[in-house]
Amino acid sequence: MRRRLSVLACLLSFAASLPGAFPTLHLKPVVLQQLYSPTTITHAGDGSGRVFVCDQPGRIWIIQGGMMLPVPFLDLTASAVPQTTGYSERGLLGLAFHPDFDTPSAPGEGKFYVYYSAPSMATSNPSVPQEHVSVVSEFSVSAMDANAADPLSERILLTFGQPQSNHNGGQLAFGPDGMLYIGTGDGGGADDNDEGHTGGSSSKPSGGLGNSQDLTKLLGKILRLDPLGTSGPGGQYGIPVDNPFVGAGSGTREEIYAYGLRNPWRFSFDSRPGGTGRLFCADVGQVKVEEVNLIVSGGNYGWRYREGNSEFDPAMVGAGTAPASSIAPIAEYAHPGVTIGSPTLPQLGVSVTGGMVYRGSAIPALQGKYLFGDYRAASGMGGRLMGLEETAPLSGSFVLTQAVPLTGPNPLDASQRILTLGEDEAGEIFIGTKSNGGVLQLAAGYPAGGIYQVVAATPGSSVVSAAADTVLFQEDGTLSNGVGPFLFAGNTAGGNGYAPRRSLLRFDLSAVPAGAVVSSASLALYMDKTIVGSLPFSLHRATRAWGEGSSNAGDPGGTGAPAEVGDATWTFSAVTSPSPSISGTTWTAPGGDFDPTASATINVNSNGSYAWSGASVVADVNAWLSTPSSNFGWLLKGAEAPSTTEAKRFGSRQHPTPARRPALSLTYAVPPPLTPFESFLATYFPAALVGEFINPAGDLDGDGIALLVEYAYGYSPLSYNAPASTGFTVTPAPGAAGSTDLTLTFRRNPGATDVTLNLQVGSELTGWTIIAQSLGGATPVGINGGTVVSDNAISGQSPNRLTTVTLNLPAGVTRQFARLEIIRPAP
Repeated sequence: MRRRLSVLACLLSFAASLPGAFPTLHLKPVVLQQLYSPTTITHAGDGSGRVFVCDQPGRIWIIQGGMMLPVPFLDLTASAVPQTTGYSERGLLGLAFHPDFDTPSAPGEGKFYVYYSAPSMATSNPSVPQEHVSVVSEFSVSAMDANAADPLSERILLTFGQPQSNHNGGQLAFGPDGMLYIGTGDGGGADDNDEGHTGGSSSKPSGGLGNSQDLTKLLGKILRLDPLGTSGPGGQYGIPVDNPFVGAGSGTREEIYAYGLRNPWRFSFDSRPGGTGRLFCADVGQVKVEEVNLIVSGGNYGWRYREGNSEFDPAMVGAGTAPASSIAPIAEYAHPGVTIGSPTLPQLGVSVTGGMVYRGSAIPALQGKYLFGDYRAASGMGGRLMGLEETAPLSGSFVLTQAVPLTGPNPLDASQRILTLGEDEAGEIFIGTKSNGGVLQLAAGYPAGGIYQVVAATPGSSVVSAAADTVLFQEDGTLSNGVGPFLFAGNTAGGNGYAPRRSLLRFDLSAVPAGAVVSSASLALYMDKTIVGSLPFSLHRATRAWGEGSSNAGDPGGTGAPAEVGDATWTFSAVTSPSPSISGTTWTAPGGDFDPTASATINVNSNGSYAWSGASVVADVNAWLSTPSSNFGWLLKGAEAPSTTEAKRFGSRQHPTPARRPALSLTYAVPPPLTPFESFLATYFPAALVGEFINPAGDLDGDGIALLVEYAYGYSPLSYNAPASTGFTVTPAPGAAGSTDLTLTFRRNPGATDVTLNLQVGSELTGWTIIAQSLGGATPVGINGGTVVSDNAISGQSPNRLTTVTLNLPAGVTRQFARLEIIRPAP
């Protein structure tokens, strides 16, 4: 919802008054340490820009303007299964707003739907045993407050028993057809063959049908209902006539849209403009395989006979319970340590979360791609963010990106598990995380859940000069070339016994922005002297610290110079005493400590510039950015084939010609900067939690100026500012032919680039007309008869400015109001 505050002036006496492939992405913190376990993230589709979050214990919260409102939208904790600090899959699991939520007089106006776990209760769809009951209910928004639901408006649509505590599904979503889709798990336990599962028992026999394959059960399915209809059992919902099993008889549940699912945790429709309308569903596997499916009407997705594409219970064939056919997933992967599939599946995670196809506008490079996550990449690790991209439109064939690149700081590196993905009204994707497993378990004394927005990383590039380089001479362990103008690599000629030289180079990456993820890296060296033709030269990651002293072999430099203190030599990584007997820290092996696998290898021929690049060079740089203490640079060497002359000379960082010095060119992505308003809050409220509510309409310093207005004016919200100093004035003067000339002034902060300022007038306190407007901190422009006559800097208050606007009122206008409207769109 756009934040609007207005500054009013009543002109009864014309006196002023105030009221007030996958791009690199970044996970931007939105709300931290205020949610226990976020399960659903969605929106109302009402133009408000609000984001609604279900917290597993039973509350629905609103995020508005980047802050979580302090009072929940709805509190169901008294109705839901009580939570503890232990792990649980029960609770408030789903939320969906009716497509007509914001349509006046429509049957669905103001209605939304929730899925929650209630303690065992009477239900027309019982299970035996019955650990708890899943409830799908309708609520209405309060007639008095758009940010509050009416807690007394609950209308229960559907309940069904759950034999065990886990595998509850819980996703709710309206499809493009306006129907409500519901995901249900197989009833829990494991293997879909416990008590309460068709063909199962406490002994867990093989060959049973299971709830997921049983069309007389609601469990292990995607259900499709008309929430405003009455044709279903009990008359609380309707069954669409085009559901695939309508009229099937034999006890088949006509609510079923698709079946053979184990625990369809999160699913989503690709239903935004440009979308295909298809239903993508993540189905959590048992112990081996995780999968993503395209759900179609009447589709059977194979569980419990299959887990992914792999057979799970072959005894079902002999028992006659195996399905004749099932629909294969569009993507699957294995659990860590599990070797399965042909070809062998990558081992990526333990519990697929699901996601959605991106159809927002802020990240064009992500358009049309399915972004999804796994709860945890492996034990002790955080979640994994992955992606699917279709090879051709509607082909049904997808390429899996095993790890979407993320800038730092990456919360998934800090063991944040991915619980859910959702989107706002603009189609921008949010991720719900949790740093531990217990629902009410705290982290550092605060709730352990968090909400992050997926945003585009900001591109950047830089060219880094070498911070140190030197040469190692194999024929004499006392030689070096610390500050000489040249580097050498490769075997020398036979007259010198084909003794090899190796060069070390290190680059200081401290100037690369924090959190950067490098996408390309290229090391350029200029070769200016050789005695042979084209030969391979390799770059290897150095694995030990080394020194650059003051030795200088000069020009041509090929014979080296006696090592000085701090120099690296073939024998020593750093010389501590060059005489009378050289000593120092020795390499693990003479010739330098380095990774034997080359990061890059190229052929070097005649004089000119050469560049080493590739995925391993990129990986080296990213590793150094992540762990600066591991940055020992690279070692350059020839193939060093026996009795082969290879030697080449390159410019060092001391070369007299700058263009011939080593240069590391980097292209990277970095986290986007804070918005100006976020920087304003961080400056004045540094102790606030991320996303903690700070009332934009509040007046913390008691000066009568709301916080958002103080921001737009360039004031401190914590220091009293006299109303007379605000610069908001309205001055009348006689005009031509009985008219009135108004001169209006207002203060503005050009640095507030995320607000719009509208100077408005009106004869009543409704029907305002904009006469001047400043968009995103830009110089105001006059419209609708308003003329901007000046926009001047305020002395001593840079960068703040005072804008003057004139307007002529026709004769006979005796009353006029003016206000300054300040709008900050939802970030």
